[in-house]
Parts: sequence; structure tokens; C-alpha cells
Amino acid sequence: MTKRDFLKLMRFPAEWDSWGMYPDDLLALQIAAYNPGHEAAPEHYRNGAFHWWLRKDPDTEVLGKLVDLSYLDPDPLMGKDVRRYVERSKHFSAEVAAHFRSTET
Repeated sequence: MTKRDFLKLMRFPAEWDSWGMYPDDLLALQIAAYNPGHEAAPEHYRNGAFHWWLRKDPDTEVLGKLVDLSYLDPDPLMGKDVRRYVERSKHFSAEVAAHFRSTET
């Protein structure tokens, strides 16, 4: 399965790939964990991708992209939860906060 096929199957917004936020090592981890039928709950893979980045202690640029991607995610409740984790990051800053929509600041 190609990266594009997997991202589509798990309903990742296209920006994950076009913004360079879905590297091959993340794909390898997620493909290794995939079993047919998991596409019925694709939010687990998307949530896993967010948390893969968050465990890497990302800089403000990556945090901003994660916030933007959280708004594009098809599961708004998961996106909101991801943003709470972003706010707890030691690199959270005014620059990252600028990515939040005004209804959440």
C-alpha cells in the first residue's frame, strides 16, 4: 500500500502529506500496526499521528501545523483534544496560539 493509499484509507486530510507532516517513518509504524478492518476507525491512526509528533517535542513551526491540521481533521472532538495537548507543549507560544481560531482563544 502506498502512502497516498493509506492516507486516503484513514481519511487524513491531504495537507498531512503536502505539508511534510507524514514522514516515511511514521507511515512504516502505522502500516505495521494496520490490519484489514481498521479503516472502520481511522481516527485512531490520525490521533496516533498527532501524538507521534507531540512526543517528539516539536518546535513552534510544527506545533502551528498540528493546530492547523487539527482543524482540518474530520473528527472535530479529536481535533479539539489535540489542541489541548498542543497548548501544554513547552514550545507553545504566541506564534502557535495565532493558529487557534478566535472561538477557542
